[in-house]
Amino acid sequence: MWLYFSFSDSFLKRFAMSYASAVDISKVSDPSFDQGAHENIFALDIGGSLAKLVYKRVFRYRRSIPQQCRKSYTEHEDEGQKLCFMKFETKNIEECLDFILFNITHQGDLSKKTINKIKVTGGGAYRYRELICSKLGVELDKEDEMDCLVRGCVFMLRNIPDELFYYDKHATPAHVFVPNCLVSTFPFLLVNVGSGVSFLKVKSPTSYQRVGGTSIGGGTFWGLGTLLSGGKFTFDELLEMADSGDHRNVDMLVRDIYGGAYETLGLSGDVIASSFGLAARHPEQPRVLGDMVKSLLITVSNISFLHKLRCINSFLDRHIFHAFIKLCVCHEKFIV
Repeated sequence: MWLYFSFSDSFLKRFAMSYASAVDISKVSDPSFDQGAHENIFALDIGGSLAKLVYKRVFRYRRSIPQQCRKSYTEHEDEGQKLCFMKFETKNIEECLDFILFNITHQGDLSKKTINKIKVTGGGAYRYRELICSKLGVELDKEDEMDCLVRGCVFMLRNIPDELFYYDKHATPAHVFVPNCLVSTFPFLLVNVGSGVSFLKVKSPTSYQRVGGTSIGGGTFWGLGTLLSGGKFTFDELLEMADSGDHRNVDMLVRDIYGGAYETLGLSGDVIASSFGLAARHPEQPRVLGDMVKSLLITVSNISFLHKLRCINSFLDRHIFHAFIKLCVCHEKFIV
């Protein structure tokens, strides 16, 4: 159970959101995962759009231990640890720091620990250094963003179940999870979708090379979505809006050009021929905001074409998307 004593539900809805399920790390034995005397209680990744917070939460559970007598059991209380994840808009960085103060460093066992230094990565580690140091009373141990990305990705894939999936439109459910044992081979292309996008050729947990990128990413979706909506909605609200939108009312499809499928090229009539193409054909027709946001999300997902070309040029047949799940699903569903 997660307990937030200091903030109301309205605060959490406005400024913060848990964007991933808590991860049980009690039994992790990976040598790269240091849980020694200098372990970190929490860490920050402050990007251009979002500030991501990960912190440890202690939990207790009971388990029954069988005794020599078959029908006899003894209850034993164990203690475990979970990684919890929160995200804030970077413009609300002070609310993020307030959350840390009142919900992490001042609660339970954590309040008894002396925190002198914290791990921080991303551009915000430099931009907000003075603010973080003064508000939390700590020093910053700045880590390279790409190093953290690669090492963290490999760690999660090796140790945490159901961290990797692919989309199969013929399967039920369509998300097919890949066992951890299948993701231990190198090299592979890591496509990191943040405010922009970076393509990394990963050779090992400590060896990688940036082989390309694009400025079209999550920040593009958020920025254009904000302009379309008049700045009335948050990033998550825009994503929710895309769920109910119908891009076919905005995008020009193959059938809008040919009257049906383009059989010579094997293109069905539902394939998108031009994103937002119908808007130019019928500019006087009113548009539903959700339809436009859905079209925008699909448009941004077209970065997949770039990563496929990069895979070919880098002689790689394995590629992993690291992004918000909705962007990953959109990429697979509408592009592949």
